[in-house]
Amino acid sequence: MKGTDQADERDLELMFAEARRYALLTAEEECQIDSQKWQAVRALQELFVAETTLTEYTAVFLQQCGANPPEIRRFSNREQHFVLRRELADYFADGKAHETAATAARKLITLKSTKARLNQINALAFPASLTVGMAVAMLRRAGGQFPDSVADAIANWERQWQTPISGHALDKDTMKAIRKQLRLYTEARDKLVMHNLRLVYSIAGRYKGRGVSYLDLVQEGTLGLIRAAEKFEFEKGFRFSTYCFNWITQAVRRYVGDVGTLIRLPTHVQEQLGRLYKEKAIEQLRTGVEPDEETLALRLGMDLEKTRQLLQMRNLGVSLDAPRFDDDEGTLLDTLSGDPYGGTEDSADQASLHRFLGDAVASLEASERRVVVARWGLHDGPPLSRAEVADSMGVSREWVRQLERSALRKLKSQDSIKSAYEDYSDASNY
Repeated sequence: MKGTDQADERDLELMFAEARRYALLTAEEECQIDSQKWQAVRALQELFVAETTLTEYTAVFLQQCGANPPEIRRFSNREQHFVLRRELADYFADGKAHETAATAARKLITLKSTKARLNQINALAFPASLTVGMAVAMLRRAGGQFPDSVADAIANWERQWQTPISGHALDKDTMKAIRKQLRLYTEARDKLVMHNLRLVYSIAGRYKGRGVSYLDLVQEGTLGLIRAAEKFEFEKGFRFSTYCFNWITQAVRRYVGDVGTLIRLPTHVQEQLGRLYKEKAIEQLRTGVEPDEETLALRLGMDLEKTRQLLQMRNLGVSLDAPRFDDDEGTLLDTLSGDPYGGTEDSADQASLHRFLGDAVASLEASERRVVVARWGLHDGPPLSRAEVADSMGVSREWVRQLERSALRKLKSQDSIKSAYEDYSDASNY
């Protein structure tokens, strides 16, 4: 353990020494660097419409956004699905730019003028990260290589397209131009990141001592900083250091919420808990007495019932290895009945119940049946959220919710379902 701590300290010293090499940027320097980044993005978009092969690929890409959105169940790496959803949400069938994307998919093939095709691309307002991801995907299909996480996700999605397209050939000048603009974009983005790393270290330091190592906090904060560098637009008049602050803080908070506690709570609830216990500590130091619920609610301007709920949340997680009593050698695990292996009758009951539910669900309409099976894990995979089901069906979450309510209402009205539930409940009580 001591050797690990010393290794971490050496890593921190190297990180801080590296960050000190990069001075803080002035507003003029930020504008210059970000201008270089967006110039590279626009140059890539011009290449999309100047080369016939790339234009055709872009048209197919946009058409698939509406007709064949990525389905989460077909991704072995779910993170790639979330990357695509983040980048392409506006261009899906329920996105705000769907009609624009559908129009561009048709016109990119028929328009003869390069300027007219570029106008169609500009109307789509592609994010910088999506433009770069598409450029890398095009480069890879022609035999080139360039690292990019969005392009990795696109490559996985391409295998799911209704009409898969084969690789294409690009002349050396086009491939050279793509590589040049990708390099310029990456250099500009990395400059913004490296000159603001010390802000990541400062924000990560505020969340130390919450069950997550400082190095992990720095890593997550750096990912948030990279995302901010990709989305930053100097023309809106903000300083990059101001813009990236929220992105870094959000990334660190989310990671602490996901990893730092046994039970994951929403970010706003975690913030309320932090305020509550901070005020509790201050009041106890001031008076020497632990404040009661009424005092805390008054000091925070919070509802009394809400204060009580927050105070109880700290007691939700208890380790099974904890002793039952202070002077007891036994643990809570010793008090649990049963053994690691269930009886054979348990699996038989479950199999019978599963068959019965399958027959009952089969009476539903196809769309309702699909929602119920996915939401409750009646298929081979794990249960899915409404958002994941909506993605797999290519519909909105509200439509999934309505289908789910309709299906449950129909199942609830079946007498056979009621009888099976009563039998199962009675058997579980013995």
